[in-house]
Formats: sequence, C-alpha cells, structure tokens
Amino acid sequence: MPDKYQAALALRAYREVQIEMGLDPLPGKTFFPELSETLDGLIDMPADALLFGVAGDGLPLLLHLRDPRPGPVLVTGERGCGKTDFLKLLLIATQRLSAPSETRFVVLTAYPADFDNVCAPERLLGVWPTYEANSVDLLYQLACQVQNPDESQPLVLLFDGLDAILQMGPAARDDLAYILSNGPRALVWPVVTVNSELGLRLPDWLAYFRTRIYGRISNPHTAEALTPIPGAALNSLFPGSQFCLRQHSKWLKFWLPNLSA
Repeated sequence: MPDKYQAALALRAYREVQIEMGLDPLPGKTFFPELSETLDGLIDMPADALLFGVAGDGLPLLLHLRDPRPGPVLVTGERGCGKTDFLKLLLIATQRLSAPSETRFVVLTAYPADFDNVCAPERLLGVWPTYEANSVDLLYQLACQVQNPDESQPLVLLFDGLDAILQMGPAARDDLAYILSNGPRALVWPVVTVNSELGLRLPDWLAYFRTRIYGRISNPHTAEALTPIPGAALNSLFPGSQFCLRQHSKWLKFWLPNLSA
C-alpha cells in the first residue's frame, strides 16, 4: 500500500476515534489521495464496474454491472453527508478509468447545477431536471430499454433525490417502479439518493432496494428506523466522505477519494 494511503488511513482512523469520543467532525475536505491516485492504484480493474470508494484496507469497493444480484442501489444519509458526491464519483471514475467500458450515465435531479462541473463527455448522456416534463419522458425511455435491453452497453441512472418522484405523476412513478424491479437484469442500473429524514416517509419505495449505502445520520431514531441491524454506528461516519454498507453479514466502512483534482 502506498505511504500516502497509509498516512491518510491513519489520519482518518484518528478522526474516527475523535468522533466516537463525542467530538463532532467538522464538515469539509479531508486529507486523502486524489481520485487519480486511487485509480492509478487499481490493478486489473474489471470492465463495466463502478467504483464506490476505498475500504479501510486500501482496497476498492466495486459494483459489477454484469451481475444483477445486488439490485438497485440506495444511498441515504442526512444533509451534507456526501450523497451527491457519491454519484459524481461513479461518473467521474468511470470516465477516467483506462479499462474498456461502454457504460453510460444519465442524471435525474432537482438541482442540475450540482453536476455542472462534472466533466465526463464520453459517459454522460445528459442531466434531466426532475421539475421539467422531459424527465418523465426519460423514465419512459429507460423503462422501454429495460424491456428491450442493449446487452453491449450498461446504462446507469443517477437519481439524486428519490422524493422528487412524488411530484412527477403516476406514469413516471410506474416507470421508475418497473426500472427498480427489473433494470439491473437488463443492464439498466438505478443508483438513487434520498435524504434520510425524507426516506422515512417513503417506505414503499425503499422496499425496492436490497443494496443500501449509508452516509452519516446523527439522529439515532432515524438511523435505527432505516437500518435496524445494530453495529452501523451511522453517527460516527465522517460527513462528506465516509459511508458504510452491509456486506457478508458485517458493516463495511469506506471513503470517497478526493474529487477536487
């Protein structure tokens, strides 16, 4: 493992101890290898895989798009936990990887300006504001692609703000439900974020997701409602860059590489 990784992981472990002692972490950027360094350290990166982040041992955490078993991915946490940056990482990392991939992305969001600085011309097909009528057309087109899949080109739907679907009409809701239920088998992968407090009001939608990634949730009642399995310690996650998920009956914490460079 590179010396810089070791130093970064040690620093982050120290900060985790501070958090566990009751010292609230400060928001903002932290010392960690840039995304370019993280990608340079990946050996034999499989094609058609998404980089979720870097685990505590320095190894990458990946989603293999040719394996539909994980199903659609939910990313939840409180405001400022880094949900939008998580989506950006998937897009930017795929753009910069040297491994051959035909993966393309579409973004659905109520805040399209959040993606203005994402430079991925070969990967990003477009950003659709949820408040415009063409976002309903996008979901219809994706549902049609699920019915008639393109096996040569995975397509990832980055939906930033699941609660927006409530304002998009019954046809859009039906199409999204169909995509969530059947998309990964047709290489159409929904990766969806929702604010943790809003997620509590959407139990029927959350039921579609068996793969759930959690950012910081400081409210213990909200955390317990969203993940009754003990041991996640969601209030100890570093806001803006640390997440966890349940893997092989254990909670696995991981970090986002620095996207600033």
